[in-house]
Amino acid sequence: MKRIGLAIAIPVTIGVGYFLACPELSLRASAPDTSAMPSASLSTEKEATATGKRGKGSAVPSVVVAEAKTEDVPVSKTVVGTIEPIDTVAVRPQIDGVVIADNVTDGQMVKAGDVLFRLDDRAIRAMIDKDQAQLAKDQASLVAANLDLSSAQNLEKQRVDTNQQVYQADAAVKVLEASIAMDKAQIEADQVQLSYMTIAAPIDGRVGVVNTSLGNLVRTADTGNGLLTITRMAPLRVAFTIAESDLPALRAAVADHPTRVQIQLPGGSETIATGTLNFIDSSVDTASGTVVLKADLDNRDGALWPGQYVTAIVDLSLQKNATTVPLIAVQQGNNGSFVFLVRADKTAAMQPVTLTSSVGDTAVIASGIKPGDQVVVDGQLHLQDGATVRTSSDASSLADVEARQ
Repeated sequence: MKRIGLAIAIPVTIGVGYFLACPELSLRASAPDTSAMPSASLSTEKEATATGKRGKGSAVPSVVVAEAKTEDVPVSKTVVGTIEPIDTVAVRPQIDGVVIADNVTDGQMVKAGDVLFRLDDRAIRAMIDKDQAQLAKDQASLVAANLDLSSAQNLEKQRVDTNQQVYQADAAVKVLEASIAMDKAQIEADQVQLSYMTIAAPIDGRVGVVNTSLGNLVRTADTGNGLLTITRMAPLRVAFTIAESDLPALRAAVADHPTRVQIQLPGGSETIATGTLNFIDSSVDTASGTVVLKADLDNRDGALWPGQYVTAIVDLSLQKNATTVPLIAVQQGNNGSFVFLVRADKTAAMQPVTLTSSVGDTAVIASGIKPGDQVVVDGQLHLQDGATVRTSSDASSLADVEARQ
């Protein structure tokens, strides 16, 4: 037992002596294990250190500013409108016939004069040939009748013939002249009938559903939608209504200047078309208390479609000398709208404002700022009230900011 205890005591004594002889091991054992400390405490210390550094040497924030202006701004009304075609034509046959050629498909764009269908025209061409032959016959008979009349007149002068024979020869000439006139009229009517055998597009536009095809017999007496419908796609018209109470302001605006109508897609904010009001209905709908308005839209880019619902913004009046700023300068906070002003000492000030309306990219301000004030339009998200700023107000900077919105 003594040998076993001695064997255990010797290694322990050696280990303790080695530990005391090595200072590095002694320091490591006494130092706290930072890896076991909460990570949040370390993170907080680092952030505090970093914040302290930024506080001592942070860069002055750069912002883009714009000047509050005074201008005349339209007061508008936003309503729901419907896009209508100005021209819609149902193409129908003007003569009965069998379709021998069809040159159109569903949804095709056509130009006025484009041939859509051709009908079998053999019978009418035969009729034209017959009438032309009759014309030639009557013209030949007229030549003979004129010779007879001339002969009768000569004999009358020689007192060989009587006046009765001259009258009869003259009547024969006039009958043939009338027959020739009738022949020519019949040929002209035949030519009109022949033209009906070629069915062409009466207007530029888009074809709807084609209701016939090669080989079908089409009749003028057929009811329904016709052979097809063509809708003019440009220009188009927007129809909408406003309340009777808005009518006096609208009439005053129309009398003063052309009234603008802007078109946006439902739920959108981008103006895709602009037109001028050109129709106010002659009476108010007593059931709804509204009046119908219309405006033409060029629709050159094809953005609008007949039957489409849109948002129509119509200018009812003009607000004179309104204070305006770029719409991107206006921010929303817990207490309402505000902007950041830049004072003469290059410090930012949070300024509450009352927003009256917005027209496109422009905000109309009722109170809070005055014309000439410098408002921040870019960089305001990182500003605090009283912060020192570095400003840029060139037009290209403002254009870049608006392009990013």
